Amino acid sequence: MRKKPCGIKCYLLGLAGIIGATIFLLIMFALDIIQSGPNPILKTISELAHGPYGWLQTLSFVTVAFWLFIFVSRLYSATKRKISSSTGLSFLSIASIGFLLIAIFPGQANGLEQAFQQQMHNSVAGLISASFIIGCSVFAIYFRKDQRWKRYSNFTILTVMLSLVFALMWALIPFEMQLMWLGERLLLMTGFLWVVVISLRLVSLCKKPQEIIVSKYDIK
Repeated sequence: MRKKPCGIKCYLLGLAGIIGATIFLLIMFALDIIQSGPNPILKTISELAHGPYGWLQTLSFVTVAFWLFIFVSRLYSATKRKISSSTGLSFLSIASIGFLLIAIFPGQANGLEQAFQQQMHNSVAGLISASFIIGCSVFAIYFRKDQRWKRYSNFTILTVMLSLVFALMWALIPFEMQLMWLGERLLLMTGFLWVVVISLRLVSLCKKPQEIIVSKYDIK
């Protein structure tokens, strides 16, 4: 058995979550400034898709779905593939697919009567939130049992608790208060923070050589 150093591919895959989160947030903040008028954060993220540059927000949903799927794939290879980690990854995969569906079923602008497309949009948004929270809850259990990930268990538990609070804020704040954007963005940024922290851990694991079995016939 010998040690095999990880290549550049490992680092690139580990950075997938950071790349996806960064692109999404940069586009969101840019559209906040360009399209939202004097009160740049009074609109929900989906409402940013309505406007002269709204196509960028739709593109960001597709982009983040792609990078999150790569993040999930890298996390799968970095865990011991137990039932708990596989279950957590399944829910995170659902959340990744949800971002793609959000792009397919964009929300409607304020003032329009809700139609099937808007109902689908709201349902998918709720599915993304629920899948992420459940997935993180399962990973909190897995991390506690894996020595390589144990120190990330409490952080994941905190992420779940904050996500629940912000999800309830997003769902329960009356529309008339025009504060839906607050819970939505806090929830999104909490989720992306978890993805970034876990991505940094995935990158750090690339620095550790992997063990591979060498046959005696390979030794000259």
